[in-house]
Amino acid sequence: MGIARGVVFAGVAFLPSLVLGLILYILLGGNTGSSVGGADFMYGPCYGVPFICILSAFVMGISADVRE
Repeated sequence: MGIARGVVFAGVAFLPSLVLGLILYILLGGNTGSSVGGADFMYGPCYGVPFICILSAFVMGISADVRE
């Protein structure tokens, strides 16, 4: 049951984590205009923040499994 709950938590956290990553990208001065080259792209807000949010939601889902 813990793995399924973790997957559900991660699925629910997917969209908010992408929105949070986009907001951080814009706040940190990311280029939102035309095509962005690899040298100008910020990988932390676009990949790191969503990955950390989804991973933490998955771990919270697994650890929320309480046995009586």
